Amino acid sequence: MYILENENFNIYRFDVGNEGRNYQYIVKCNETSECVVIDPLDPVSLLHFIRDNKLRVAEVLNTHGHPDHIGGNNPIIKVFLDSRIHIHREGLDFVAPRTVVIDEGDVITFGNQSISVINTPGHCPEHVSFIIGNNIFVGDTIFLSGCGNVKFRGDVDVLFDTFKDKIRTLDDNMNIFCGHDYAINNLEYALSVDPNNKAINDKTDKLKKSDEALSTVAEERLYNPFMRFDNEGLVTNLKEKYPEMNTDGRSVFTKLRELRNNW
Repeated sequence: MYILENENFNIYRFDVGNEGRNYQYIVKCNETSECVVIDPLDPVSLLHFIRDNKLRVAEVLNTHGHPDHIGGNNPIIKVFLDSRIHIHREGLDFVAPRTVVIDEGDVITFGNQSISVINTPGHCPEHVSFIIGNNIFVGDTIFLSGCGNVKFRGDVDVLFDTFKDKIRTLDDNMNIFCGHDYAINNLEYALSVDPNNKAINDKTDKLKKSDEALSTVAEERLYNPFMRFDNEGLVTNLKEKYPEMNTDGRSVFTKLRELRNNW
């Protein structure tokens, strides 16, 4: 488990340990011990932690409705009868009752803390991200050196717009908490399309010395190819390999996603 401590709240990241390398999260208000659970999959481990630390779940937050991000919803709200599930309207069919519809600009409160919602579709239509302080929970929109696939109800054009208009406009110091740990594979892929990028090797070396796969928006600008769809070196390298490719940002992003699908 990774812990990010803050004066007002703590973030706890749990590695589910499954084949999909899922992460699930608890964010605790330090003043009240109320918390929210984000994208629960393994409710047993979460409920043990909640009990052992005398926490109370105020709300359950889902970035999207894929089964590996909502699988732990119901056991948690059955224990904490005042809690509710929060999901975008497009994901309502995938979750149980006691659900609150959320959308861009909404604010979710727990204890003395608040989390804001932004829409980040593309991986699937209902995808949202949650911001508290300088931390963003992005689900499967962006990973360390990667981005979500569009195989299950996704749209690569929408995902490109999310990167261009939302992710790349975030503050550089924003900490990114994603839904899976694909870091090493993603960095290997990044190096294949951006071979002269020293930042990729530097991040790979750092990760091999530590299991804390973390990044910021500023870091992702350095080595995530999906953040660098207009980088001259990356585009030139792709154009040499795929001369039929157009060099506008949307075309480059789409090609990057296509190549990653087969990596």
